[in-house]
Amino acid sequence: MKFRITEQQAKRLFDKVDDKVTCSECGWKWSLSDGGDDPYVCHECGHDNAKNEFIGKRVMVYYNLHKHTFSVTYKSKVILHADYVKLGDVEFRVRKGGKERVRTEMAKNVHAFVIGKLLDYCQYPCEDIPQEPNSNIVTYNPYKYDSFVYKDSEQPVYKAKEVDMVNLRNKLFVISEVRKIGITEQFEGRPNSFTYTTIGKFEKGKTKRYYFNNPLPVPSSDTPNNLVSIKGGNGNFIFDEKDVYFDPIKNKLSVEISTFNEKYPPSSTKTNSAANAGITSNSVKKALELAFPENWHSEDQIFTPGVRDIYTIGERLGDDETWSVLNYFDTKDEIHSLIYLKYIEENPDMDIVEWMADLFKNNKEYTKLLLDRQWKSIESGLKLERETVNNFLNKIGSDDVTYYPHGSKMDRWGGVDVTIDGVNYQIKPLKSFSTEEGLTIVNTYGMRDYTSKNKVDKIAFANNNEIIVFDNKDYDVLSKGRVVFKQEPKIIR
Repeated sequence: MKFRITEQQAKRLFDKVDDKVTCSECGWKWSLSDGGDDPYVCHECGHDNAKNEFIGKRVMVYYNLHKHTFSVTYKSKVILHADYVKLGDVEFRVRKGGKERVRTEMAKNVHAFVIGKLLDYCQYPCEDIPQEPNSNIVTYNPYKYDSFVYKDSEQPVYKAKEVDMVNLRNKLFVISEVRKIGITEQFEGRPNSFTYTTIGKFEKGKTKRYYFNNPLPVPSSDTPNNLVSIKGGNGNFIFDEKDVYFDPIKNKLSVEISTFNEKYPPSSTKTNSAANAGITSNSVKKALELAFPENWHSEDQIFTPGVRDIYTIGERLGDDETWSVLNYFDTKDEIHSLIYLKYIEENPDMDIVEWMADLFKNNKEYTKLLLDRQWKSIESGLKLERETVNNFLNKIGSDDVTYYPHGSKMDRWGGVDVTIDGVNYQIKPLKSFSTEEGLTIVNTYGMRDYTSKNKVDKIAFANNNEIIVFDNKDYDVLSKGRVVFKQEPKIIR
């Protein structure tokens, strides 16, 4: 029997057989079929060649039920897996046949897709997933809806100008139809003066911008109308409002490089340093002790030194936790930079520790800004940690349990979250895992090497469905999101 195929079909067939990739960084070549789960990542230097190949191409994205992340396809091939995907000129598509099979068979299958031009992504496992916006959320449930819908109104949505897909715990698609507009238009009724921590340069195709990272609106400003003041560690700048753009998803201000260089030639900018001004981990701790003597607790047999009973974690989470959010100021570079910005603005003639103590104690407005910024960086981690520990304890079911609260020596210095039946555990979220040839690959969040922590006996990874437990030895931390154990896990379901 003979089949006649078209020229286009032949090209697609041979493409699938003969596709080669050449790394743009090191020149290494390989076949797509040898690339594994991430076929465009160079096995020699680790460079992600998908950025070169597919940014700007129209792709189809779906949620991978096995890997628990997004799969991005181009011309019917999976080109990458990502925890964050940004698409433009978007279509939401639900295949009717797949939807009906779900309802008939009561079993999941892949039939819902988001299709659009690939603008940006963060490859799985992503260590810096953007925060989810709290509006314009889109969801899909095959048992309730025939299409994607807005979560709040349940109104169908079929197309969008721009979409951010964020693989966080609630597994929602997040739609952003906010265009990048002038900053005073975006922040209607807010100050047109901002601080920032660092400047990042981005050049890709026609996009050439400087980004002012971690922008923070200043409560009061003398900046004239139609102008925007931006102050930070790399210098202070003023631009016309029309030349400043804002990305609400990534929380960054940006200016075209040509506009920036025209107004501020490269030689006119300088780098300042919080550390050079004496704003360090130790000096911040001393300032907190000086500012809040009644709330400062010295080191004892159980707890490390720190502030308690003021600006507490419990106030934020609605429980009785007394450890203060202030205690995280000492290790957060962003907080140090923001303190430094205030320092150069006031230019005080006093000792840096005394000045910081005065700032923390008496400038309630700016201290609140620092606290809110610090909380934003730790909130999701603390909530996820509590959820993970609860999942672990619910499945273990022992009566001999010691849980170590925030600020305890066992937690902060020893790396131990909980002791059960005399065994010390460090507990991490379990995203997914796979075992082959004596190796276990675990996908998680916030992982680091605990082998130097002599008090940690076991490392457990937990979710709602299962727990896997390893001895605290014989593993390699590839990133904060992935670790490889050279041992078989104990599995608890």
